[in-house]
Amino acid sequence: MIPLLYALVCLIWGSTWLAIKFGLEGVPPFLGAGLRFALAAAVLWALVLWSKVPWRLSPDGRRAAPVAGVLGFGICYALVYWAETRVSSGLVAVLHALVPLVVSVLTVFVVRTETMTARKGLGIAVGTSGVVLLFWPEKGVAAVDGWGLLAALIAGLGAGCNLVVQSLYSKKDDARALNAWGMSIGAALLLGLSLLFERGAAVTWTAANAGALLYLSIAGSVVAFLSYYRLIRLLPATQVSLITLIFPAVALVLGWLVLGETLGPKGVFGIALIMGGVGLALKKR
Repeated sequence: MIPLLYALVCLIWGSTWLAIKFGLEGVPPFLGAGLRFALAAAVLWALVLWSKVPWRLSPDGRRAAPVAGVLGFGICYALVYWAETRVSSGLVAVLHALVPLVVSVLTVFVVRTETMTARKGLGIAVGTSGVVLLFWPEKGVAAVDGWGLLAALIAGLGAGCNLVVQSLYSKKDDARALNAWGMSIGAALLLGLSLLFERGAAVTWTAANAGALLYLSIAGSVVAFLSYYRLIRLLPATQVSLITLIFPAVALVLGWLVLGETLGPKGVFGIALIMGGVGLALKKR
């Protein structure tokens, strides 16, 4: 089950970066992100009612859900969506490769739930170098919008902190109820930001951005996050965080298969580094 869940999350989230780009064509970033999680939360609440699972959270869940809502779904996705209006989706994905580093530092030195071995550290370093190689700007980082890079960097750091909190406090509650609460909080925050900063902005709905919104809500949020929370229950946080190294490679391969984009020697070598690094970090002694 674990390999299938891992592959599913990597495949879906590897495609969401491009879907966000399509979804932002004609829709302001905070509004797009807010509608995504509002729709996903509605679906999750329907699942909670239909499945008759408890909607009230345990004390641990009441810690996990607000952090996921405010930090994970709210602040981090606000920064990701805003960053994608200024820099390439691939470069935003690169800066999410910091998540395993953040998670490993927090789990080893702060919450002390894991140990850092030389093998795991080397695997993370090799995988991260592969992601950077895949999407490093041809003209260097200095040629890219600095505020967009900073937003993506902070989003990656926040995502790592959120994962550690979820690994500590999300395991006693049903993932449907927990995510329904978290996405409801995140949607309210994002739509509030839209009301403050995007009032009067032009919104143009097309088949492309509406389809992207549906895909991001159902597949990218409901399916992916329920699978993700299942992995959090089954694996150490650092191993779950390695997903963020794989989905940039998935995005590149999908671009090659679906859009006919070029996958040259650098791309192949970068993907090989990522898979080798992740395999090294996940390998049992």
